[in-house]
Amino acid sequence: MKRLLCILLAAALLAGCGAGELRLWPQAEPTPAPSAPPAAEQAGPRRLAVSDGSGALAAVLEAYGAAQGVEVEYTDEAPALVVSATAPEAGQALAAEEMDGLTRAALSAAGGGDALELPSGAYGYLARADLLEALLGAGAAEALAGASYSEWSAFLQALAGWLEQPAAADVTLAGQDYALPAEKPAALEELAAAFTVAAQDQFSGPVLAPVLGTCYKTAEQAAAGGRTDAEQVGALNSLWTLLSEELQSLAGPEGALPAGSGAALTRAQAREAFARGTALFYRASDTELAAAGVENGVVLPLKFSFDNTDLHGGYALEELLGQPVAAGGGWLYISANADADARREAEAFLLWFYASEEGRRLAAGTQQAEGLPDVSAALAGETLEAVAAAGRQLTELTRFDTAGRRAYTDAVLAALP
Repeated sequence: MKRLLCILLAAALLAGCGAGELRLWPQAEPTPAPSAPPAAEQAGPRRLAVSDGSGALAAVLEAYGAAQGVEVEYTDEAPALVVSATAPEAGQALAAEEMDGLTRAALSAAGGGDALELPSGAYGYLARADLLEALLGAGAAEALAGASYSEWSAFLQALAGWLEQPAAADVTLAGQDYALPAEKPAALEELAAAFTVAAQDQFSGPVLAPVLGTCYKTAEQAAAGGRTDAEQVGALNSLWTLLSEELQSLAGPEGALPAGSGAALTRAQAREAFARGTALFYRASDTELAAAGVENGVVLPLKFSFDNTDLHGGYALEELLGQPVAAGGGWLYISANADADARREAEAFLLWFYASEEGRRLAAGTQQAEGLPDVSAALAGETLEAVAAAGRQLTELTRFDTAGRRAYTDAVLAALP
């Protein structure tokens, strides 16, 4: 009964506050309404220290910061809120009984205790169905999802020419014929390039899952390593091709970004480019669809040029190429080592996420996804950073040739376990 009353009280308090007025802030006993301002000695800028290397909750945290006037700082040094690929070990997470009553009730209603298991999202190429239809006609999304790599590559070449000078052109996707329009439709007026992607996702993270999936079936296997360079280099060559295709047709909110510019887009910039239609495909998790305000979004599988010679004990080709990556899940908890003020900020986020209207809307967009398991999820942070550093070198290239490919694959092989 006490738990029920806490949940009802939280709901009543939230329902009675406008989105622009509500400022959630759990208090020590006695517990005022969560919309009450902080005590005078705590007044001033609010900051939430978060460890979220996967970016699983980036869109949610961004919305929270904007709605609540909180600065969200990403750090691995003394974070208050932790998003982890694995469940916390004993003593790492703040015990639920030490939390504010309203926060504890909201977490209990969400099915969690000391830590909450987050659902995975479908990671691949996000696209707006209306833009795909304006470009190719009815059935475009399904055709692109089912297109072979050779069809995909030919489509990208045709699209590049069309963006430079619109003219009717035939393409084949999933064995069916489609045609690019003779003139640029009004719906595609802003379209400047094929792709957009946030810098933190660009060269590591879930994009590595299909590559590692040619050799391993679990994240633990991939983190342990054991495959030879010869067994992994073929899949890495395919990753190089995917990245080079993106870099040669990349857009930000204001238009196309030239290859070699060294440009790095923030998540907000990439999201805006996708929402505005400056880019056709946004490589991200489908959790970004709600953040971008896109209601007709679809998720296409990442397109790699793998063949059977690249397979060494991992998944079959149809599993690697025919579905998005189920990525970005993990566990959410408050660090037991956080001080009292930091804990209160972390609790305020959890209460907003699981009890406010906006938080519940975003949470509803993070339903458990089906797809290729993210076998990159357990790689060490230093491994991911070394792989990303090798990728960042590509942003300064104006030519994508054999020498550049070898330098990139050598660097990634050196970084992988």
